[in-house]
Amino acid sequence: MAELLVSVRSADEAKKAAAAGASVIDVKEPDEGSLGRAAVAIWRDVRRSVSARFPLSVALGELTEWQDGQGPALPLGAFDGVAYCKLGLAHAGPDWRDDWRALRDRIPTRRCRWIAVVYADWETAGAPSPDEILDLAIATPAIVGVLVDTFDKSQPARLDDAGWLPWAQRVRVAHLKLAIAGGLTPETIQDLAALEPDLIAVRGAACEDGDRRADIDERRVSELAAIVRGLFVPS
Repeated sequence: MAELLVSVRSADEAKKAAAAGASVIDVKEPDEGSLGRAAVAIWRDVRRSVSARFPLSVALGELTEWQDGQGPALPLGAFDGVAYCKLGLAHAGPDWRDDWRALRDRIPTRRCRWIAVVYADWETAGAPSPDEILDLAIATPAIVGVLVDTFDKSQPARLDDAGWLPWAQRVRVAHLKLAIAGGLTPETIQDLAALEPDLIAVRGAACEDGDRRADIDERRVSELAAIVRGLFVPS
């Protein structure tokens, strides 16, 4: 059975999402891009606002924001209570593997585990291909899952191509978690069963009027949670 991840931008939104049926709470800032990084203070507010039984993930933006020693100075304990962190690879350049490894070594994630992000529109995003990223994820113990998302939020992910099926099978064989996001709707979520996702990740679909910059709508979260719980995933 898949679970529902809801991305939030505040503690108030986190409480709404948790109460309405989300299983995982993710923190990101929609105004800062596909994987917009919120302030560490917001991570902490969100962690305090919901029970520890809800795993917390945080978005760290794009690797380009951290290359050449850039990025914020994260305070000691920034990742306390954070289960997963994710990072985009749009326009990361030919040395993205080395740069990402250097970042993993540099920031104090401690028990927090990494999720590799694959952009379904990777060519438009100037990101590495799904196969390249999965190869690295399989070879890197610190990476425990893969998220398929979209860089261009005006275009929903199109994952009904048969080419995604063997790729998803590689994820399962490697015992990595598979999360799927990217402009999903109640209708398109039901088309994802064949990929056997562990998590369905949403922002816009969980917000008022389907607008990812609007507030979380508890009714929408409840409806999405019911759809995801009923998503048939073969064993």
